Order: sequence, then structure tokens, then C-alpha cells
Amino acid sequence: QAFSAEQPERPPAMSLEINTKKIGCIGAGYVGGPTMAMLAHKCSDREVHIADISSERIAAWNSNNLPIYEPGLQELVMACRGRNLFFTTDVAKVVQDCDIIFVSVNTPTKTRGVGSGRAANLAAWESAGRAVAQHANRTKVVIEKSTVPVRTAEALQRVLDGNRRDGIEFVILSSPEFLAEGTAIKDLDNPDRVLIGGPQTPQGLQAIRL
Repeated sequence: QAFSAEQPERPPAMSLEINTKKIGCIGAGYVGGPTMAMLAHKCSDREVHIADISSERIAAWNSNNLPIYEPGLQELVMACRGRNLFFTTDVAKVVQDCDIIFVSVNTPTKTRGVGSGRAANLAAWESAGRAVAQHANRTKVVIEKSTVPVRTAEALQRVLDGNRRDGIEFVILSSPEFLAEGTAIKDLDNPDRVLIGGPQTPQGLQAIRL
């Protein structure tokens, strides 16, 4: 009997079933607000939902007096808000409705304890991670988008894994921001570099390509 050199087919790697029509963001600060406004402007066929626990900040984003000033930001927000750009305090709904979620919360310097005066306080990141894990109803791609220390994505992964429910998976990506005060909109419109990193696994690589 002739020997066949053919190898049995390997089962395909599990692919991500991700809806890219709705993009979420937790954190409506200096990074999250302008970044998501530009995303809504560039991707008019996508809905962009920004959630923040500060009702005052969200009220400002929904008014004519935005909480931050950057040249060109007001025009972007006014053109997209209510059409495909939305601001809300309902973090749970954004997590449930959006499969791709940016996390752009504040990382102030620690004022006490180990690393006081120099290390970043990641309490807001941990809180955001717990919120995502608590309210996620299916697989989510979570993107670290802020000025955070190296390996923050790994810390976020631990928070998500430690709080997730059975059957829910998370893929963590990192996309550092390089915005400069006064030129944020220009930097977003014509960036000199865009970095995206993630796990070198089939799911991680698929998430990066999204």
C-alpha cells in the first residue's frame, strides 16, 4: 500500500466574531474626546460612543462649551455629534453594545504610597477594567489608548481575567497616543506614526487587523 505524505488538516483557529459598526470608548478626557471625534469624522459609517462617569464632563461634551479646547475640535464635534458621535454616562450600555472598546482614562501621578511623586496611579484603569468585565456580554477587543506605563496592557488583562464571567473572552491591544497640546486635531488628522500592538496569537493578530 502506498504511503501518503499528506498530513491531516488542522482545525482552524477560533476567529473573532466582532461587530465593527459600533466603537466604544471609556474616558472622555483629553485623549478619548478628540480621538473619538476624529474617528467619527473619518469613519462616517461607524457609530462612536464615548462613556465617562463624570456627568459634568459629559454634559459639557453635549453642550456648546466643550470641556477641553483644541483648535478644530469644536467643529469636529458639532459636525458629528448626534449623527454618529454620542456622549453618555452609561458605561454599562457602551460596554454591552460595542465589541471594540478603547480605554482612555486618566493616569495621574501617585500622591502617596510606593512610587509617590513619580509612578502612575492606575486606579482608574483598574476600575475601567472591572466595568468592562462586569458588563461584557460577549467577546470584546479592548484597546489601551492613553499615556500609560509599559506593561499596562498586561495589568489590564489580569484585571479582566480576574473578573470575567464564563464564556467571555477579551483581546487586549495597545495603541499609544502621541498628541501634543495645541496640535491634537492636526496630529490625529495626519499622524506621523500609528502603533498598534497585541498578542501574537491568531485572535490577537485578527484583532490588530480590525
